[in-house]
Amino acid sequence: MLAEDLFTDLDTEDKGKIKKSEMPNALVHMGVEMGVPSFSESGDLLNNILKKHGTEGEEELGQAQFAQLLQPIIQDLADALSENRVVAIQNIKVLNGSKIRKVLADEKLLIGAIEGVFEDPNVHGNGGIRERISGFLEKNGHILGLPKQPLSQSCEALNLLYEHLYSRADNKKTIAELDKMTFGAIVKEFLENLAEQLETNPIFLDMEI
Repeated sequence: MLAEDLFTDLDTEDKGKIKKSEMPNALVHMGVEMGVPSFSESGDLLNNILKKHGTEGEEELGQAQFAQLLQPIIQDLADALSENRVVAIQNIKVLNGSKIRKVLADEKLLIGAIEGVFEDPNVHGNGGIRERISGFLEKNGHILGLPKQPLSQSCEALNLLYEHLYSRADNKKTIAELDKMTFGAIVKEFLENLAEQLETNPIFLDMEI
């Protein structure tokens, strides 16, 4: 589920803004698809978490502000339910690009990951740029905080994002021109774009990663 989709559902007047007081409704919407417990089932838990993050009042939020506010609420809820051994929401993962940004900031780690894929003929070595990037994501998903390949149907939003970024990468050099330095630059640009998209519009996955 994309934060964008959730925001659109709540923005019934199509103003591009919703009130902070709509956050309880956001959790209700997530409950339908992702197992967030209802307010009646959770006792004071949901209300206390919402109050902690200041969701009361009539202040209006844009889509990015909404996503930024929703992330810590979901994380606190997941932590609280896990401590209480409640199954609901424990499998929800928030993809916001934070781990990708850590890898990008660690030049040694990034170069090692790129070289490991480029020099491994078993990682889509005979494919095109798209296949090479896919191989990189498959081999390094654990350090990037991304789900395992191939993606399941529950990852439709991430699949669509990958396809969008693959299409941009496909406009780069042909596979015949793909030396290690060129491949590294393409992968780095792909990861930068992916991290930027996820930071702006986080994806919530109901799955084990």
